[in-house]
Amino acid sequence: MTKAKLQQLQQVLGAPVVTGTMSLADWERIGGKKDAEIGDYVETEDGVRLITWTEANELQYIQTEAKLTPLEKELLRWALRQQSGKPGGGTDLERQARRLGEWIEQRILSGQTHAEVPDWLEIRGKLFDGMIPFLLQNDQAGDREPAYSELEKVLRSFLSDEMLLVPLQEREWLILGPDRLLLEVDSADSELVDHEETKEALFSLATGLHEMFTEQWGGECHVAVGEPIIPTESLVRAVSELRETIHLGRKFHVGMQVHMPWAVHLERLLNDIPEAARSRFMEEMMARLDLFNDPETVSTLDAFFTMDCNVSETAKKLYIHRNTLLYRLDKLKQEAGLDVRSFNDAVLVRIMLLLYKVTKRK
Repeated sequence: MTKAKLQQLQQVLGAPVVTGTMSLADWERIGGKKDAEIGDYVETEDGVRLITWTEANELQYIQTEAKLTPLEKELLRWALRQQSGKPGGGTDLERQARRLGEWIEQRILSGQTHAEVPDWLEIRGKLFDGMIPFLLQNDQAGDREPAYSELEKVLRSFLSDEMLLVPLQEREWLILGPDRLLLEVDSADSELVDHEETKEALFSLATGLHEMFTEQWGGECHVAVGEPIIPTESLVRAVSELRETIHLGRKFHVGMQVHMPWAVHLERLLNDIPEAARSRFMEEMMARLDLFNDPETVSTLDAFFTMDCNVSETAKKLYIHRNTLLYRLDKLKQEAGLDVRSFNDAVLVRIMLLLYKVTKRK
């Protein structure tokens, strides 16, 4: 069950709902029937426990403290079976992918981000070492959400027949592609790709994925991409990291739709600082924040930091003469006493700019 659906259920029941996993033996021990099925429930000291998924010798469940009538229990049983797709349409691969998505959600909700994909998930056999994780989110409620088969077909033609599509939350998909795609991005003549080239190739793939999706289905779409992983070992951790990456990108870089974990290290640190500490820092810097009221200054600084503080490359990116850029930087130094060509001042301005963009929108 996704986090959004879990929150909706809590609102409907008016009581907390928690998730968990347990063995079938433990289920029988607390009073559950032997041939457990999705929607089955038992009364416990802490409320009602209902099965949301079962496979091999393990099951997943939700538990609520709400006092449910017999009719409410039967309605929940019916709803859970409808959601699970048993019975349901779609290919066998789609059903396997949805089971994997449910399992990932359960692990994230319970904080088990280092969990390995269990053997009882049939799709495990289709996960191989060296897969590139992409996270695709389309949160435009008014737009048509593509069917699984429709999206899978387009992705296979864009990426590879070895690609796997895993539905997660509503309008959110995990896409796993083979790492050999990296050799097909501006590296056809090289068997080995260095780390920086790998990042550039991943960004190129994610950008192409974003463009493909928006052309096909429209709406605001965000794509995050990570470096190749061994999915059986680190799939949950990868999804969690990519979700956080998109969250940080939306928060600190409004207007950006393609996100990479290695590009938001500072943003992650700032996001974890308590709000009181961030507010105190901004108050101390208040006299210098006026410089961000000028759109030209902000765009210049954004480009300067994007180009790793390289004056010549920044001038090219902004389509201005090098001397024009130097004039803008000198003006900033005179008015605010901050020289972004100096390491310490550059770090300070970078932090101020990131926090200013967030506080300005509140």
